[in-house]
Amino acid sequence: MKQIKAVILTAALLFTGLTALQAFAQEKIIPFEKAGDYVGQTVTVAGVIVSSYNSGRACFLNFDPDYQHYLSLVIFASDFNRFPPQPEKYYLNKKVRVRGRIMLYKGRPEIILSSPDQIKIVEEAGEEQAQTVAIDGQRIAAAGGKAEAEEKAAARLQSSDKPEKEISWEEAADYYGQTVRVRGKVVAANNTGKVCFLNFHRNWKRYFTVVIFASSFSRFPESPEKLYLNKDIRVYGRIKEYQGKPEIIVDSPEQIEIIK
Repeated sequence: MKQIKAVILTAALLFTGLTALQAFAQEKIIPFEKAGDYVGQTVTVAGVIVSSYNSGRACFLNFDPDYQHYLSLVIFASDFNRFPPQPEKYYLNKKVRVRGRIMLYKGRPEIILSSPDQIKIVEEAGEEQAQTVAIDGQRIAAAGGKAEAEEKAAARLQSSDKPEKEISWEEAADYYGQTVRVRGKVVAANNTGKVCFLNFHRNWKRYFTVVIFASSFSRFPESPEKLYLNKDIRVYGRIKEYQGKPEIIVDSPEQIEIIK
């Protein structure tokens, strides 16, 4: 009798395991662009990691150059030893399938990875493989592989929904809440140590300002106040109102293009 019960129990466990595997295999895979529709849910997401960044405290794997509006994967430093060395390079330009809970951080969706079991490389981008990179709301084939994809991603960030409009800094106050490119010359700059301000008018209390917080300083090749002062630039981002004046918060040098 005990042997019969043991056989039945084993069969039940095997059936349960097979059922779980079948369910996982049949689970719907969502594209990364739709991640924001599944906040709070545990899902499987597929896409290509087109950019990455390791701050030392966390590694960010991005499915789109416009990481501020699309899904990112986050690996905290406390879990680095569980992943392959330099995950920001290991997963870059790889097509992956990721399973985890979609969470919102500063209005954008993310999945926190605590185990390499959550992310599987489906396909590796070779030199002759065409890789699709999103630029200005369009899909551009980057047949040159990694080098060309990174060059295009760094050169231009994409809009979250449609090609962004380019405006002059004087018009910024007319575009609150919109993601645009703002063009102008930085005539004054100030770094307090906690934040850097790039100003397009001497009367910075009234006119458009670019704001870079200290947490992003290390991402720039040199101090932003020196890098951009007296330069004509084009800034990409969402215009917000702060104390009655327009501003764009910049956290990556990819958001700023020096025109001359």
